[in-house]
Amino acid sequence: MIQHTEKVADVVTNYPKTADVFRQYGIDFCCGGQIAIDKAVENNKRVDLKTLLEALNEAAQVPSSGMEPNFLNVPSLIQYIQSRYHETLKEEFKQLTPYVTKLARVHGPNHPYLQELKTVYDSFKTAMLTHTDEEDHVSFPKLIQAHHGETVEDLDATIQSLVDDHTGAGNKLEQMRTLTNHFQPPLEACGTWRLVYHRLEALEKETHQHVHLENHVLFPKVTV
Repeated sequence: MIQHTEKVADVVTNYPKTADVFRQYGIDFCCGGQIAIDKAVENNKRVDLKTLLEALNEAAQVPSSGMEPNFLNVPSLIQYIQSRYHETLKEEFKQLTPYVTKLARVHGPNHPYLQELKTVYDSFKTAMLTHTDEEDHVSFPKLIQAHHGETVEDLDATIQSLVDDHTGAGNKLEQMRTLTNHFQPPLEACGTWRLVYHRLEALEKETHQHVHLENHVLFPKVTV
């Protein structure tokens, strides 16, 4: 049974399906996941503790499907992150960016928040592409070196820099969620408008899972 004193991030690591429950109630499990469940509820106020624990324990009973990356060693986990998140993120940006641009151009003059949305999206895209490229070519090789017992002088600083990047990305995602009214398009929204909101919400979900896996699974494996 999941207890109220357990940390949010630890619960998601041990029971991945619980991420959907935390997301449903707006509880941060990636950048802000190092707090106890009861404290998260106290800060959130969108759900009572009893209801949340019941939902979490129900989700924890759902059998996991596919690979469980938390059991991989550091080099294998890094390879998984790169193929599962880095490559798919780059492809999604290629596909999604033209739609975000079109939405801001066509509807932005009458709905200025869509122009602001494009600005935040562009900033998020640039930051994430820079971040993942740096990880692939600089930081991840250092983590593998440390895993193999080699001395990496700036290991702690490297990891902290990545965590700081994740926090910045999380802030931009929260901005996009606010600008889109929690990704709920207005009644008059056209197909492109609805498509953009749907894919931005999916992008948020993917990024939260991506960040959680690095912050709470990969980095602790290296620093233990």
